[in-house]
Order: sequence, then C-alpha cells, then structure tokens
Amino acid sequence: MLNFQSSKHLIICERGKVKGEKLEISLMKILIAEDDFTTCTILAEVLKKQGHEVVVTVNGAEAWAALQQPDAPRLAILDWMMTEMNGIEVCRRVCTLETDDPPYIIILTAKGEKADIIAGLEAGANDYLAKPFDLGEFRARVNVGRRMVELQAAMADKVRQLRESEKRYRSIFENAVEGVFQTVLEGCFVAVNPAMARIHGFTSPEEMITGITDIGKQLYVNPENRVQLKRLLEECGVVVNYEVEHYRKDGSIIWVSVNAHIVKDEAGKIRYYEGTIEDITSRKLAEEELKQTLEKLRKSLVGTIQAMSLTVETRDPYTAGHQRKVSNLARTIAQEMGLSKDTVDAIRMAGIIHDIGKISVPAEILSRPGRLKNMEFSLIKAHSQTGYDILKDVGLPTSHRPYRPGFGIDVALGEIEKNKGILYDAEAVEVCVKLFPIEGT
Repeated sequence: MLNFQSSKHLIICERGKVKGEKLEISLMKILIAEDDFTTCTILAEVLKKQGHEVVVTVNGAEAWAALQQPDAPRLAILDWMMTEMNGIEVCRRVCTLETDDPPYIIILTAKGEKADIIAGLEAGANDYLAKPFDLGEFRARVNVGRRMVELQAAMADKVRQLRESEKRYRSIFENAVEGVFQTVLEGCFVAVNPAMARIHGFTSPEEMITGITDIGKQLYVNPENRVQLKRLLEECGVVVNYEVEHYRKDGSIIWVSVNAHIVKDEAGKIRYYEGTIEDITSRKLAEEELKQTLEKLRKSLVGTIQAMSLTVETRDPYTAGHQRKVSNLARTIAQEMGLSKDTVDAIRMAGIIHDIGKISVPAEILSRPGRLKNMEFSLIKAHSQTGYDILKDVGLPTSHRPYRPGFGIDVALGEIEKNKGILYDAEAVEVCVKLFPIEGT
C-alpha cells in the first residue's frame, strides 16, 4: 500500500515559470500501467494536478500498444507485475523500438532485492520505485524523469539535425560535378566523391582511394607541384585555382584546377586537406590552340610589316635602314620605361613602318638629289598624315636625305630636348637621352 506522507521540500507549479525556489514544470504525456486500481488512480491524480496529460491502464499489453503509437507518452510508470504482460517485458520491447527518443521508464516494484532491481534496469528501465513509497518521492522521481526526457529530446533533435545535415552534405558530395576530396599529410586519400574518381578514370571512389597510395608520385605529373601546393596551404590556409597536370588511371595526362584548404583540430594541428578539383583539359587545349593561332598571326603580321618596310626603302634608297634603326631605338626606350611586352612589341613594329606614308610620294621626288620645290616639299611633308590614314584602322598600338646630309645625333637630341613635354613625351625623351651614349645610331 502507499504511504500518503506529503513532501515538505518540493514546491510545484502547474504551468509556466515561478519565482523563488519553485521549479518550472514541463508538461507532458505520461503513461501509468498499474494493476492496482486504487494506486493507479492516486498516482494519476497527482500527475494531473501538475498539469500533465495522463494515460492509465492496468494491462501490460495495452501499455506496450500505447508506447508504439506516433503520439506515445514520453514517460511511462510501469508496475512490475501486471496481467498479460509484466513491466519488465514491456521494457524489453521498448528497447527494440527504432527511435532516437524512447520513453523514460520508471518501474514500480514490491520486490526490493538488489538482484531484482538490477534485472529491471538491465531490461531497459531508467529508474525504479520500491513499494511502499510516499508521494513526495514519487513526484521527485517523476520530475527527474521529466528533466531526463527534456535532455533526451534535445539530444535527439540534435541527432536529427546532424543526420539531415549529413544527408544534405552526402547528396552534394555524391552528385557534385566537381571532384571533391580529402587527403592526409602522408599523401593518400581518405575520401573522394564519384566525380573525382570519374575525372581520373577510376570506376568508383573506393578504387581510387585504394589505388592511389602516394598522391605526389602517382597523381601529379610533376611531384614538385604537390610540394608547392602543400607549402601554399601551410602559408595561406587556402589555395584557389591552382592549375596543375594530373595522371589518369590509364596514364594519360589531364589539366585540373585545384581549390583546397586546411582542416585543423582543436589544438591547431593539421588533420587533413580537403577541396575540389575541376577538369580544365578542354580549356587548356583551347588556350594552347589560340596561343598557336595568335603566334601564327603575329608572324604573318611581322612578315607583312617587313614587306611594307622594304617597299618603302625600295622607293627611297637614301633612307634604307632608317626605319629599322628607329624601330630598335623606340623598342629600347619602351623597355627602359617598363612598358608591357605587348606594348613594346607594338612600338617596335610601328617604328618599322613609321614612314609608310612615303608610298604616296612619287619616287622621283624621294630620290631627287637637288633642292625640292615648295610643292614637292609639301608632298614630302604630307607623308606622315598619309601614313596615319593608312594605319589608323590596322590596330597597331629618322637618316640622310638625298637633298641634304644628316644633321647628326647632337642636333637630333637637341631638338627633342628643346621640345620635351611640348611635342615629345617628357619621360621618353629622358630615357632616350640616357640611352644614346650606349645605343648610338
């Protein structure tokens, strides 16, 4: 029978938060399975006064059925001895439920022997109450169970979140178009996705993981590239778009772009590297093809320019070699000014054909040894405009004359220094003046 002593130490609130020493009670659905109707009724009234929803039965089989429902009670108080199925058997069956959040079970027993208590706990019970017990002890055990249910529910929720997160990650990992990998410092893979295996010619991730035991030697065409990649990772923590050649399983070579970062433990020690790989072989082949095409076009353009220069020199033999000298000087000035390679090349080619406008001047005027008439000289002076008009849409970024001897280097340098910053670029003039003692023309 129950001892109806009331607790003087536990202050109970039906709902919400209370002040002082009062406890916050979380309401829940509780099952009481007790074959003594009087005991069952008393315990149910105690729990209802706390605001809990109570399910009552005197039958073990009914208790087991209730605990299998989708909205099953979160806490169960089971008598050891009941009709059809005892509380210990119910505990054993609860342990077979596939759930992360099983009910918290308190066994009521008139058997106070230690062996019997151990048997109940081994069957799956979380706690026990040996009859007779007072209501204060009953309330305390229920409140302990309630708190454990809350903790268990929170943990189960975290487990569900982790599983959902893992499921999402696994889906991304398995279905990603890019290769995804994890490698340890020793140089082997711990994880690769199907795309990673497929890019490298393996039939499955497992085949690639077991087949590649030394990434530096087996995967990298140049093992030094992996050494460099590791050094960059250790210095920066992350590497983006690192382009490198890899071997496929059949020995063929592909280009890949690697994005990787370091994963460390709580002590800051490197655990592994992980990242993604994209096959960029098609792009690299296209780039190489484009490079070769551009080189062919460049050579063709140089050839055309040389032919144009020779055409001008053929019509004006007195200035033969002048355009080449201007080109060399202009190129050297551009290099000293630190201009880009493409700009230097464009200046060099422009220098070669800077007198292309002479094509419009009659050859007899270009080669006349005597003094030119005003009209003839006007035609000569117009050749620079003609040259501009010829070349302005092409896209490209002076010697002795037949009518007088050359002025010489000093006169030429004096001319450009006098008009520095006015007719001529100041920086180019300064570089040119510095170069002449070395270059000469």
